[in-house]
Amino acid sequence: MRRVVEKFINNAVVRIMPAAVLAVAAMAGIWHLSRSDSQHGTTLPLEVWEDATPQATTTPAQATEKLVAIEERASVETHLSTNTFWFGGHALAPVKSAGWRLELPSRHAVNLSCWDRTNGQSLGSVDRDHPADGIIDTVRGGFALAFDGTQREADFICRSDFRGPAKISAQVWTAPALARAQDGFRRTALTLEVGLGVLALSIALTAAINGSGMYWAFVGWMFISLRMALLSEGSDGQLFGLVLPAEVLTPMRQWTVFLYMISTANVFSMLFRKELISVGSGWMLKMHKLLSLALLPLCVLLSYEQMLPIVWVCSAALIALWVPYMYVFLSRLRSRHGIWYALSLIVTLAGSLSEVLAASLGHRALLAGLNSVTAAIASALLATAAVAEHMRADRMEREQAQRTLKAAYDDSPIGLFTVRDGEHIVRANPAFKAMLELPENIEGLRLADAFGDDVVGEFLMLHALAAPASLDLQARPLALRSLRPQVAVEDSDCWFAIKASTADGRVFEGSLQDITERVRATSRLEFLVNHDPLTDCLNLRGLSRKFERSQRPPKTLAYFDLDRFKLINDLYGHAAGDAVLKQACERIRSQMGPRDLLARVGGDEFVVAFPYASIAEASQRCENICALIAAAPFQIEQHRFTLSISGGLVAAESLGDASALKEIVSSADTLCRMAKKRPTQRLVVMEGGDTFFKHHKEELALIDCLERGETPTGLFLMMQPELSINAPYESLNFEVLLRMRKPNGELIPAQVIIEAAEAHGKTAIIDRWVVATTIAWIEAHAPRLTRTQFIGVNLSGSSLNDESFVEELFKLFEYHKDAVARICIEITETVALTDMLHMQRFIARARDLGVKVALDDFGAGYSSFGYLKGLSVDALKLDGSLVRDAASNPAGMAILSALGGLVRSLGMKSIGEYAENLPALRALVAAGVDYAQGYAISRPVMPERILAASSAVDFIEDADVLAFVKQLQTGDQASLPLQNEQRTAPGLAPASLLH
Repeated sequence: MRRVVEKFINNAVVRIMPAAVLAVAAMAGIWHLSRSDSQHGTTLPLEVWEDATPQATTTPAQATEKLVAIEERASVETHLSTNTFWFGGHALAPVKSAGWRLELPSRHAVNLSCWDRTNGQSLGSVDRDHPADGIIDTVRGGFALAFDGTQREADFICRSDFRGPAKISAQVWTAPALARAQDGFRRTALTLEVGLGVLALSIALTAAINGSGMYWAFVGWMFISLRMALLSEGSDGQLFGLVLPAEVLTPMRQWTVFLYMISTANVFSMLFRKELISVGSGWMLKMHKLLSLALLPLCVLLSYEQMLPIVWVCSAALIALWVPYMYVFLSRLRSRHGIWYALSLIVTLAGSLSEVLAASLGHRALLAGLNSVTAAIASALLATAAVAEHMRADRMEREQAQRTLKAAYDDSPIGLFTVRDGEHIVRANPAFKAMLELPENIEGLRLADAFGDDVVGEFLMLHALAAPASLDLQARPLALRSLRPQVAVEDSDCWFAIKASTADGRVFEGSLQDITERVRATSRLEFLVNHDPLTDCLNLRGLSRKFERSQRPPKTLAYFDLDRFKLINDLYGHAAGDAVLKQACERIRSQMGPRDLLARVGGDEFVVAFPYASIAEASQRCENICALIAAAPFQIEQHRFTLSISGGLVAAESLGDASALKEIVSSADTLCRMAKKRPTQRLVVMEGGDTFFKHHKEELALIDCLERGETPTGLFLMMQPELSINAPYESLNFEVLLRMRKPNGELIPAQVIIEAAEAHGKTAIIDRWVVATTIAWIEAHAPRLTRTQFIGVNLSGSSLNDESFVEELFKLFEYHKDAVARICIEITETVALTDMLHMQRFIARARDLGVKVALDDFGAGYSSFGYLKGLSVDALKLDGSLVRDAASNPAGMAILSALGGLVRSLGMKSIGEYAENLPALRALVAAGVDYAQGYAISRPVMPERILAASSAVDFIEDADVLAFVKQLQTGDQASLPLQNEQRTAPGLAPASLLH
């Protein structure tokens, strides 16, 4: 019996009494609000006319004439029209009234001006921003005309503008009755602001404490609901006591209506998010978001009157969509907060319906005083209850989640533990104890008892920080002799991953996972990543990691390249080549010191790093490697191979202390390439102070620029004239040559630029600049190049094999057709023979655009007369070695003469390079070569000198050469063009290079 009484008292205190107080307070508030609207005036029929004239210039007299033919009505809807409305009527004073009022209650009226229809006298005017004038004043949400007791009737006409869904009506009041109604109107507004404000404040405190976005959204909805209730009551002209001007009030109403719909939809979505997902309607959440985003620009762009119909339609659609889901939530899911929210919606709809029915039946209130105002408070209370129920459900879910989490904590196969104060293990799950073979009772267990000092140090360091932090490490456990006396003292072979995090630096939540197999697999994988799988040498990545860890580069480093190794692969297959590589690595290792490192960085390329050897010691070891590789043949089954090796050795200190390994390897690679070009020197050694490093640093700077896809600064063009042997005074042809100048004015050799670009596959950047610059120069100086039939421009083989570059090149040619008619693309013979089909397509396409094509360095490679039939070039540029031989011995002269005759027979032109002196020039003339190029005619000159000359003869400085050239200019024979050009080329119209 005692327990029953205590339970009853507890329930009464906790539930019954608060519910009763809340119910009484709600009933009193609703009664009070309904009482405030019990008084009303006498409806006065009005004649209403909508003035649709553009400027609304109608006078009261004209409006009176219009109103005469219009039937009186109790009220007229404006239907969202923004036109001016005229209305009038005949009002009689209430019986026995000392003073009476004519109220025009529309809260959507922007202004009002009235006149006496009998004499046309103004009764006054008023708007939302200016004080009353005459007998008109603002009353409740609209305006009123004040008459004294002496005036028993009034025949009036008024003009007014409206914004929104206005209804034009009029009521006659006694002065005291309207004053009491005005007081009730103010009390209602105050009650709304206080009631809903307190509710919003309580929810705001809840949101701030819980940090919940949904509660903050509900606070916003409560504030918007307050504004909607004030709008419905007509008392929204103020915001927290601040009077809103007319230009602010209408946009405020527009945004209030829009935000009310959007916030209601969002609160619905947030309250029933889980329920919507559970019934497979997550799309509805996305629809609400999309609706908000779609309506927002409409609210900004459209007017109040244009926006309202859209909001009404959307609201009706949302309600039609919500009702079935509310039924599902209440009937199938039994959602308790859904019940409260449903009641809130029902009250809101009932309040709106009550006002509609009351207006249509001529009553002020139905359903026990329920209207939009009382419904707003009741709906807010019920919605608050829904939020409270949602909070209770969240709390229940969290409690259930805690119980589930506890079960998962105990049953987890991963070891979980808690560390306090950096070292004390205060809680652990069974998996943690099983992994470390700990007893059930771990009271007093410390990290130092289970793991080494490194783990304890990590925890203590984070504990000292006293800030949110985490750690992730791998560790090997200690043998816990005191807890596991049967286990040997030696360390376990097991590895564990430890992850821990803390919010305050005192309590750490950690996990423990057995990763023994993963560590072994990772070690093997790391070995494969850092080593060459064929030879087990380091690769370049592994070598870099070695020196990254030591944080210092090797003292000396060598780069080796096996000579003619590709021949073994081609003749005997890759299996034989792989066996040779393994034997080569063994021979290299045999000459290395114990701390030296060997890396395979290419197919047949190796790097040997000497971390501590001086340049002299490293040079001796490298010489031994070169000698050993070449000393004995490599035996592979029945085959014996003799190989040699080339190498480059560099001292890291000569490149500077801050040099990266990449720069050191690149320097050694350059030295190795130099060694391969020297037939007798297998090893090139460079130390500090050598000019090589200066050029190499320039090459590295160029490489960095090209790797970024940028054109190096300082590039410029020079031009070397080519003498027409048949008509030396009548042509001015030349070849474009690339040069580069550093900021200090010093020139960088062209070979450095070309080798850097070719070695890294970036020649397209250089060639693109050369071609574009040449075209721009031709277009800029076309009128001065009347004697220029062709201008030679070299293109590298890698650029011609770059499809994107070729397409860009032809687009440039197509846009600058006049300029490119003078360009002669020079293609190296060996490049042309690599892929003759591709090269012939390129040549044909270029010639179709008017571009000339010459085969460069003819005779330096694997020259064959047969392939000339498949390449329809315009000219052959004979290699300088042929010209030198012709000048010095009869056999060379015979070859040159044969080539000259062959070229003429094929309908091509011939150009002889390296015409360095008069004998070489005589040999070219005797062989029937068409053009000569070399120092005997001119060294490369700046473009300005080309523009100042009339022919290539102007550049000849040697008197003997000049005299010989004068003898060549006989008769009327002129320089033959490379294709079908005239002797004097037409002027070229300048065009923009940028197109």
